[in-house]
Amino acid sequence: PTLSYAMFSDHEMVRQAATEAMCNMIPHPEMMEYLKKTENLRVWVAFSLDYEENFACARASLGCLAMAVPEPDFAKALIQCKNFRELIRTLMECGQLELMHRVLVLIVGLVEHGGECRESVVAAGVGPFCEGYIQNYHDEKKTMKDFSFSPAERGSLSATLSLAKEVVQLLR
Repeated sequence: PTLSYAMFSDHEMVRQAATEAMCNMIPHPEMMEYLKKTENLRVWVAFSLDYEENFACARASLGCLAMAVPEPDFAKALIQCKNFRELIRTLMECGQLELMHRVLVLIVGLVEHGGECRESVVAAGVGPFCEGYIQNYHDEKKTMKDFSFSPAERGSLSATLSLAKEVVQLLR
């Protein structure tokens, strides 16, 4: 789509708006076909990994991937992406709760597909990470005291803990 060119604008807000607008086209068939193409998928993965430089675009692109993962052909294309493990590991470990929430939603979707999607998640080391995350942060009241979380971050902590527990259950 022509809108994808705006994702590379020099203006940060234009990049963000374009990424969010394209994300809103999920699950339109043309958008799903666009995302399944290796060269396009690599761009979305790269945008998702660029959270330190462009958090808003990373959040939007990762949200797009998470919303697209229920579609089986997209899920298969994603796990075959060269940077799949990096995407999963980096964003699970990034400490940004909004991104962790989105990547955990993506992981749940992949595990629910079973087969090679589930195997790719296991190979990325998701199970041990989620177990460790739960073990370290299961006491939400203590965690809230230890960190200065905003109200939105408090909700994200609860969501990420719930999703991590779901992942652990699904992987058993």
